[in-house]
Amino acid sequence: MAIAMNHSVRRLSRLAKELWYRSYLEIGVETGATFNNFDIAEKDAVDPHFLFDAKSLARQSIRYFETTSDHFFVNSHKNKKYDLVFIDGLHTFEQTFRDFCSTLSAIHDQSCVLIDDVCPSDIFSAHPDQKTAYRFRAQHIPGTRDRQWHGDTYKIIFAIHDFFPNLSYRTINSKGNPQAIVWRRPRAAFAPIFNNLERISRLNYYDIFDNLNAFKLGEEDEVLNDVIQSMRKGI
Repeated sequence: MAIAMNHSVRRLSRLAKELWYRSYLEIGVETGATFNNFDIAEKDAVDPHFLFDAKSLARQSIRYFETTSDHFFVNSHKNKKYDLVFIDGLHTFEQTFRDFCSTLSAIHDQSCVLIDDVCPSDIFSAHPDQKTAYRFRAQHIPGTRDRQWHGDTYKIIFAIHDFFPNLSYRTINSKGNPQAIVWRRPRAAFAPIFNNLERISRLNYYDIFDNLNAFKLGEEDEVLNDVIQSMRKGI
């Protein structure tokens, strides 16, 4: 029986194939479900604790950095520019925002950044603490087996929208976990929603629905087509 491809691997593979990418960085690797199954010429993995034998898989073109993302960017990055970056680290706005800002120094004008967990599945999933999210869900939905947790990563969308007008982005909301793709193309008719980073940090789950247009949601194929066409046209 065929095994379904990881949705992240599927999306990354299409971007890499159609945009002729060769280098890849993944922040937040854990079990390696995405990193170890994504085929690209050169790739680097960053995680504080790999849940697999990374040493046995390491090659000259496949490197594993068992450290925090903050430490990696300060001490190990070495000014390398990646074609494609996947941010799937700690599910908090603060860490995701810091990883995103650090990533901007590690990409070039034709790069893409894929950000995981940008749309929580319910109010419990949106809690920034995983154990608390599970506890609240179990209390309110007895017998549930739902283990989805996205944290407050969704706030990164509003931060990018309001403070990075030189970046374009779209959010995939079908065929797997919601993920945003960011690339270096200015947005026309730019106008901030909140214009206040502290206010963004204090948003809650319900604020998502009051500002849903900011996510620029779309089906997987439609979003990927949009990104790829934009990158190829250079507009």
